[in-house]
Amino acid sequence: MNRRTFIFTVFLITVIAGFASACPMCKDSIPNSDVGSPVSVPTGFNFSVYYMLCGLFASLALVTGVIYKGVRDTNRYQLQKQPPQA
Repeated sequence: MNRRTFIFTVFLITVIAGFASACPMCKDSIPNSDVGSPVSVPTGFNFSVYYMLCGLFASLALVTGVIYKGVRDTNRYQLQKQPPQA
């Protein structure tokens, strides 16, 4: 089930990202500039957005991982602490 949930989430994010529109400044600058140039304004906008998204998702992954590890370790500790039932 976890594998299906992960695949569905990746698919859903990909589909939603296709419908998302860029900011007005990005929309205006991309058609009016040389996108093939590695030092163009749209390329800079794109990289800055990618860096911000990577930072956001890295922070979310870190917080989620710490919470998951805390819950897992707490459950494991409680199971070890209980006396065996006869």
